[in-house]
This record gives sequence, C-alpha cells and structure tokens, in this order.
Amino acid sequence: MADQVLRERQDAPIWNAIEGNNFKQALKLVDKRLSKKPSGYLEALKLYIQSRLPALSDKSAVILHLEELVEKKLVISELETIELYDEAFGEVLPEPHESWDRIIGELRWLSVKSQPKNEDLSLKCFEACLAKDDLEHAKQISNSLEKSFPGNHAYTFWNISTMFLYSISLKYPEKQRKLWGSLAFAQIGKLATATRQANPKTLPIRSIHTPQELLLLHRITEASGKPEQRLEYLRDPALGAESTIAKGEWQLWRFRLKLLEDAKEWQELFDTAKGLLNRARTRDKVGQLSETGFSDWIVWEAFIRSAVELQEHEFRDTVVSEVEAHLDSSCEIDKSWKRNASLAWIKISFEAEVGFAQKKDSNDHKITIVVKYLQQYGLASTAFSDLRPFVEQLNAEERKKLLGILSSNSIFGDPGHSNYILAKPAQLPPPEYAEFKTAHKITQHINSYKLRYLLLSSIPENAQRQNPGPGQEYTCVSCSKPCLQYCKACLQALAEETAKLYFCAVDGGRHAWNLQLTDRHPADDLCVMAAMCLIKLSMAKSHEVPEIPYLIQAAIMLDYGTTHSNSNFQIRLLLTRLLQYLGLGAMAMSEYMELSLKQIQLDTLSFILFDRISSFHPHPFTPLEEDSQPYKSPRETIKKQQKLYRTSRGHIGKNIWLSFKNGSYNSIFELKEVSDTLSRTIAAATSVVETRKIARLLELNSKEPLDEGYDIIPKNPETLEGPFTDMNDYDTFPNFECTKGPRFEEIFRVFPSPSDYQVRVNLTTEKLIQLISPHPSIESTKSSTKAALLSFLSSATITPKPAINYQNLLTRPEDLARIASESMTLLILDACNKERWPEIKFQSRLDTYNNDLISSLECLIENLEGNKILVPPLASTFHALYTSYDIAKTTLSFSTFLAKQGKEAHESQVEASKKVWEVARKLMTVVAEKVTIVKKGMDEGGWIDKVLEDVLGPDNEESVIGKVRDLMDDAVLEVWAGNVVEAWRESVVGLGFLKVVAA
Repeated sequence: MADQVLRERQDAPIWNAIEGNNFKQALKLVDKRLSKKPSGYLEALKLYIQSRLPALSDKSAVILHLEELVEKKLVISELETIELYDEAFGEVLPEPHESWDRIIGELRWLSVKSQPKNEDLSLKCFEACLAKDDLEHAKQISNSLEKSFPGNHAYTFWNISTMFLYSISLKYPEKQRKLWGSLAFAQIGKLATATRQANPKTLPIRSIHTPQELLLLHRITEASGKPEQRLEYLRDPALGAESTIAKGEWQLWRFRLKLLEDAKEWQELFDTAKGLLNRARTRDKVGQLSETGFSDWIVWEAFIRSAVELQEHEFRDTVVSEVEAHLDSSCEIDKSWKRNASLAWIKISFEAEVGFAQKKDSNDHKITIVVKYLQQYGLASTAFSDLRPFVEQLNAEERKKLLGILSSNSIFGDPGHSNYILAKPAQLPPPEYAEFKTAHKITQHINSYKLRYLLLSSIPENAQRQNPGPGQEYTCVSCSKPCLQYCKACLQALAEETAKLYFCAVDGGRHAWNLQLTDRHPADDLCVMAAMCLIKLSMAKSHEVPEIPYLIQAAIMLDYGTTHSNSNFQIRLLLTRLLQYLGLGAMAMSEYMELSLKQIQLDTLSFILFDRISSFHPHPFTPLEEDSQPYKSPRETIKKQQKLYRTSRGHIGKNIWLSFKNGSYNSIFELKEVSDTLSRTIAAATSVVETRKIARLLELNSKEPLDEGYDIIPKNPETLEGPFTDMNDYDTFPNFECTKGPRFEEIFRVFPSPSDYQVRVNLTTEKLIQLISPHPSIESTKSSTKAALLSFLSSATITPKPAINYQNLLTRPEDLARIASESMTLLILDACNKERWPEIKFQSRLDTYNNDLISSLECLIENLEGNKILVPPLASTFHALYTSYDIAKTTLSFSTFLAKQGKEAHESQVEASKKVWEVARKLMTVVAEKVTIVKKGMDEGGWIDKVLEDVLGPDNEESVIGKVRDLMDDAVLEVWAGNVVEAWRESVVGLGFLKVVAA
C-alpha cells in the first residue's frame, strides 16, 4: 500500500504534464525516473507518452516496440503496466484492429499464464479480450480460470460459453471452430448427464443449476447435436420445462412444442398443448390464475395442428371443448387470452373445417364467424390483423357478401359522418355527436374500413398480380363493374369516406378527446388509409405515369395528421417517403428529423430517406421556415449513423462482459449476433458508398480521410463471403395489404429496396474510382500509380448476378451505370495486363467491353431524352440526372487514366478510349441541358396556384380533400403549398453541381 502511494506521488508531475499535452516534459520526467530506477511500469508509461505524440514516426515506433515485446514473450506481472501498453496501442490504432489480438491479447494471456491464481488479473484480462472480440485469448483465460478455481461454478460455464463463442465466430479457421464447438458440446453434455443423475436438492458444482444454463445447453446442442437429444433433455424431469432448475422458463416450452412438431410426434404434441391450455384456465393452490400465459397463440396453433394430423374426431372434439371452455363466461381468464381462443375458433372453422364444426350456423357460417368476432373484439386495434388472413380465404361470393355487410354499417351502426356538420376551427363539435367521439367506437369503424380496403383493393390486386396479363380484367365485388387492377371508382369513394370520417373525428381538436401530449389520436389509421387510397389511385394502371394531384392530396392529408398526432411514427414514415417521391427534399428531411431515430433505428430505418440520397439530395438541406433549426446535411446525418457502428462495438463488448458476470448466458450470444450483424449490414455499407458519392459530387474529397467509413465494414467488402445483412425495418410501415402479397411499403417504393447486390455493385464501382481518380492526399507518382494498378489487377472482380431478376434490384439508370462500370473494370483488367495481350480472343474482348460501355452510355442519353416530364422534378428525375452525371464523370476519369498509362496500356484501347470520352461528354452535356430545363421550369410563376388546384381539385370537380376543405384554414393551406414549391426549388439547387467537365 505504501509503495502504491509513493508511486502515485512520484507519477503526479508526469500525469500533470500529459494532461497538459506537454509530452516532451513528460518524457523528460520519465527518463529521469528510469535512469534512477528502471522498471517495466515506467517503460510502459514512456511508450504511452510516445503514442500521444503526433509524429507518424513516433506512432510507428510504438507498434514496433510492442511487437518486439510479443516476440520476446515478455511476461508482465503488473496489471497497470499491461493497461498502459493497451492504451498506447489504442492511441496509435484507435479503431478495432486485428493486431490487438496478436499484440495486446498475447501480452495479457502471457501475464495470466504466469499467475493463474491471480483472479483479479485474470478477470480484467478476460474482460479486455471480450471487449476487443479476441476470443482466442479469452477462451484460454476462461480455461485457466476454470482450472485454477475449480470450486467456482460460474467459471465452468464461462469456459463453455467462450469455447462456443469461438466456434461461431467467422474470423477464425473453420477447422478450429469445429474443434472448439465439439469440445463445448461435449463439456455441456457431461454437465447435463451429471444433473440428471444427481439429487435435485444437492446439485454438484459441475452440473446445471439455472434456467440460463439450460438455455445454453439447448443453444449448443442445436448447433452441434441432434433434435432428438434436445427432445430427450426436454422430456427429462431434471432438465425439462417443469424441472426445479427451469423455474417455469417459457422458452423451454416453446422449444418442446417446436421440436415435437418438427418430429411429427403428434400425440405427444397434442397432450402437451392440451395440458398447457388446461393449466392456463385452472387456479393454483391459492386460487390465482398464475399460468394464463400458457394460452399463448403458439400453444393453440400446436393444439389445432396436432388434432388435424391425428385425424380422429375425438381429438377434434377435444379442441372444440377447450375453445368453449376458454370462451365460457364462467372462465375468468383475462380477455386478451380469451381472444386467442376466439382466433382458434376462427382457425378451425376456416382451415380445418371438416369434423370441427358439428353444425353450421348458416350457409354463410364463415361470414357469421367473422362478424361475430368483430362484434366481440372490434374495439381492439388488433381485430383487423387477427381477421385478415382468414378473410383472404373467402371465395368471391363470400367476399361480396361480407363487403355488403360492412358497407351497410350493420355491425357497428352508421358512424354519422355523412351528415356531420364540420365545426369551425377551435369550435367544439355539436353535443349530439358525443358518442362518436370515443376511442372504442372509432376503433370499431376503423377495423371495418380496413376490411373494406382489403376486400376492395388489396385482395383483387394481389389476385391480378399472381395472374398477370395485358388488359386482363376482373369484376369489382362492390359495384360489379369491370376493372383492370382494382376498382378506381370504389377506391376513390373509400378514400372520400375515410377522409371525411377522419376530419369529423379530429374536429374540435385533441382536447375533445382528452389526449395527453404524447398520445396518438385514435383516428390516425383513418388518415393513413385515406392517404393509401390516394396513393394507389395515383398508381392505377390506367395512368402511364403516377398522377401528381393524388400524391399531393395524400401528402396534405398526412401532414394534417401530424398536427393532430405528432407522435405517430407510421404517419411520419409514410409522409417522409411520399415527400421524397415528390422530390421535396427539405420537407422530407423535416419529417425524418421528427422521427427522432436513435441507436439501432439509425441502421434499421435510415433507408427511409438516406438510401440513394446522393442521387436525390446530396447538398445540405435548407429549412423552409426562418425560425426552424438548421438541418444536418446528408453527410452529417450519415456520419452520425456511422458513429453508431463504431460505438456499438464497445457497448456490446461491455454488455457481453456483464452477461458473463450475471450468468445471463443466452444474452451473450444474442449480443454477439447483434455485433456480427452490425459489422456487415446493408445500411452500413450503403452509408460508406453514399458519403463517398456526395464527397465526389460536392468536391469534398480533399476534406475526407483516405479510407473514410471503410472501418465500419469488413475488409474487401465487395468480395465478402455470405450476403450483407438486411436489417432494414420494413414492418414498421403501416400496412393493410393482403398477407399473401407485398406490403404497402413495397408497393409504394421510390426506388428498389436496398439489397446485397446493389451494395456490392456500388462497392465494386468505388474500388474502380479509387484507382482511376485517387484521393487528393495520395501523391500521384509513377511508382504509386503502378502499385495501385497492380493491386487492382490482382483483386478486382465483377459482382456476380443473383439468381433472381437482378434488374428489379436496381433502377434503370443504376443498371446502365453498372454495365458501364463493369465494362471499365474488365477493360483495365485486360488492357493493362500485358500477360493477356497475346491471347487469341484478347482484341475481341476489348471490342465487346468497349461496345458495352458505349452502348450503356448511349442508353442513359436515350433515357434522359425520353423523360418529357421534368417539371416539377420528382425523385426519379433527380436520380436519373445524378446517376448519369456520376457515371459520365467516372468514364471521363477512366479515359484520362488510360491515356496516362502510356505503354502500360494496350495501344488499341488508348485509341478506343477517345470515342468513349466523346460519348461520356455527350451524356454529361445532355444532363446539363436537362438541368437547365428543370431550373427554368421551377423559376416560372404560378406554382402555388397549381399545387392548390392539385389539392382542392379544378373548379368543376372537387377532389377528395376539396370535399372536406371547410375544416381546413385557407391561410395554412396556402403556406403549405408555398412550402411545397420552395422545397422543389431547394432540391433543384443541388443540380448546380452537375457541370460539364472542360475538354
């Protein structure tokens, strides 16, 4: 203790100098101490100070010194010394680096190995290795802990968990991973055997004690064992879900039901599910319904499936009896669990009808069941989702009858909105409509309208999608008129009804509903549904291009919804996408900011606006209102997202360590899965590509680090084994579509969804650009250019096309740019590789690649020339212009690059590149011409009046919104229309960067 106090006193001047960034003074003080009394601690302190020096030579010396320590296999006894070396390494290489394992990880293990009984040292080093994902040394340390402290039960499972972590980590050789996975499986198998043989009241140290350890047993057995072994464990009274150890762990019951179903053990599955459902409605010894969770929908599904498979009436009768017992008025189980029983009744009536229903209520018994469920549970917001998969199974005649019942309002009564007199702004509605202003009542009507939307639009649209044909018609189930895709007249009527009902519901403001500031308005889904109807009307097959007026009406509808329900996430998601579709960048960014995305949402939802942002709005956003807070630029927003990936590694590492300490073994692997996923997500790779594209366009390359962003994705990402992970959250979007077809998010996409193929194509193109247009910080010398070319020749690849229709993964301009980029890559691989020049088909290959390159550029020109509707500019217009410009500029750089190669490039290609240059420059000129047309068009007057006409409809025909304009303040509407026009003009500003490169 006295030595420690003395050291701290002696170290104080040194640390004061370090904190004051006076590193030279700190080094002098350390050298002075070293001359008097050399020590490993002081050597480490000196190296740490040296790592803080800015000179690259000093930092290189630090790494060199650390590597020498490892080569000498120096054993460091003091933890403080190791920590200083660790910090010195972190100062030189702050981002995660594989050298940490080889240098610091090895030093930590050597220290632990020399002092196996020093528990504190071992724990600190184990924690550090986990934080850096150094599982090689972590498993060695955990093995040392188990051997050195045999009386500690936890260390046994630490060792097994670390071995299994190692076995599932892709960074280690497959052979080694299989070996350690087998060892983990064997070890935990022995513990399971010991548990089965032991007295449950006095379990030995080397056995399973907790539910988390049971979950670890199943995780490892699932990976390395057989399903039969897991079932054997689950059936065992010492290891199963009802064992003393399990403590009622629900996950074990889920495992058992799933494994029994996979094994087709129908009788056992039936008995297990029946027992759980019976327990769910049975009171315990103290008279409480303590196991109601056993009536989970998973159990009901297993119960029904097994009864159907057993094909005996007695089993089916038992299911009916159990349903009736749950629904009996004397059963006091909570209504939310009773709802599962009602759903079970619908399921057996629809999907397993034979033998279940002893008698039918009528010829339309399925419709009767749907109506009855609506009457019982229609006041729950989940009623539509519950019924949707079953309504989809109705035949055409049944759908028509159900639609008739819903349209007649015979289930919940007339909402009263058709005769409702809209109040003036800030005026309360008349008292006779008070009953209408209840959450339960409006929810019932919303569920009814959702089913009408499903029957009128989604089901027929999906049927037409599955049987496509030119001019193919179907008969509308409502008006019986022939339709192409869905009945436009009926869909418009539905849009008008839902919009009118929504405006009636919100009339009088939020205080009429006694809503808190963060509460969502109960009528929000009516607003969303009206917008969906309008969006679909704009996309009807009778239109060659989307009708802008419908989209403008949908936008004002959703914008109005945000004023009454500021916290509704789904309204803002749909509005953000709609505004992007319309080309209104600043307004889209405003809504995106209101989403207030945090943490993992930056990965899962950034695609809403920032996928392909470089070809939509690469320049900084300008707020449309003077008092608005400045918006972050696209680059700043993406960098915030990239920060998530960097910081998450440290957070996940710390949480994994806490899971080890607390014995929460299942969460260790869940966290590891998240970490592995975040290291290779599509959103992460997209962020790297987009920042580089923006920097190129805005000419910010000189301000960007050389490898900006590449630290958050794997090395050589374009050739990564296995696909990039799609973590994008498409399910958060509102969706009232048929479950058998695409979600509404997919139907209304601005661009194809982000994909592994798109990411790889972009990364391959970025690799090409790094060669032909190197970073400004790189000194362009003959030797450096040659080195870069040799590296490219040895590593460049072409992204293989996926088995599915890859063209659906890219826009038309992107696909043409891909062909151009791949052609340039192939030309360099041939024209700059002298070993290929003597090949017989060499010249024919060059001719093919050049023709493909020129053809793709010419097609981009035709694509731009064929776009006659440039004003107002939609997202598709911006995308075509930016994408065409980027590939044209890349092609010019390619031609310049080859021209500079001299004799290193084949002579014929140098000549061919001149024609390529001409076509690329023509493409760039066409882009500039189209930009001039867009700018000139948006500079004209009268745009606000045009937007208002789109919203309210022409004088002789009111629009959907025009029919409810009495509630809308004309002044506010004009301001909104003005913002739309200004947002278009603000988006057009970025086109100013598309300048023709001088010849």
